[in-house]
Amino acid sequence: MVTNIIKTLEISVPVIDCISLLICLPGCMFILVVNILDWRKNKRLDINDQLISGLGILILIYRSFQASFSCTLQIYEFYVITSLAWFYIYLTYYSLGFLTLVFSTWLSIHFCLKIVNINQNIYIYIQHNFPKMFPWILLPSVLASLLISGPVAQNMSEQSLNFNDSLLYPSSSPLTTLLSVQLYFVFFAFCFLIIVISLLLTIVSLYRHIQRMQSFRSEMVEAHVSAVKMLIALIGFNLTFFALMFLFMLKRHEPVWMTAAVLSNASFHILAIPIIIRGSRKLHIMLHKILLHCMTSVS
Repeated sequence: MVTNIIKTLEISVPVIDCISLLICLPGCMFILVVNILDWRKNKRLDINDQLISGLGILILIYRSFQASFSCTLQIYEFYVITSLAWFYIYLTYYSLGFLTLVFSTWLSIHFCLKIVNINQNIYIYIQHNFPKMFPWILLPSVLASLLISGPVAQNMSEQSLNFNDSLLYPSSSPLTTLLSVQLYFVFFAFCFLIIVISLLLTIVSLYRHIQRMQSFRSEMVEAHVSAVKMLIALIGFNLTFFALMFLFMLKRHEPVWMTAAVLSNASFHILAIPIIIRGSRKLHIMLHKILLHCMTSVS
């Protein structure tokens, strides 16, 4: 009975990953196509659109990687994967997760600098020079995510060398595992803190603007509200992803926990797509036009 349940859970993982990929694919492609067409038309792309496109690409790559990996394990199983292959698998998994957080952090900083005005020389200097950093800052972000994720991948790959033995005799305790990846979590917490601070500053700015203008329908207020919703969504998304990675480290050999983690991860990626589209005025308007055109054509 227990064996049948475990086999069912193992089979459900690649099914969940493939379904989530099929659901995320249209939304990610919509984000990329709209922004590529806008770039070709205007010969430039706003920072907001660059980062949103980056998040769309990362979600698409992550879902594709996850589906490919789970299907490969379903066919060939764990024992055929070499130590080096495990290292690159974990490096890809954790670097994609961290890079998603980094892009979310840059997006939150961009919203904060664009909306919040603080009469401090350092803030004004950053506010003036931040747009000049793009898109060149994105490459160092990718390299940083790889370097920070390297120790995590090394630790996890060493523990996956003998999968069958690790089920009976765990190679390390949860505490040892967490201590070996503390650098990853320190940087994760730092980026997460920046997003939270950006959110709080944006909310304060929104409150002051409403008090001053006594209007909830001005264009600036709507921009503030959209930014706040986006930042709240980013906080929820990255906090959930952090919890899932924590769960994966501690419970990765238990089928029930792994299936729950995979299902939760896929669900939040699916939810992230409409949240990202809703946070971009251009994407939201374009989607509304497309849906209106489809409804008109059908009727």
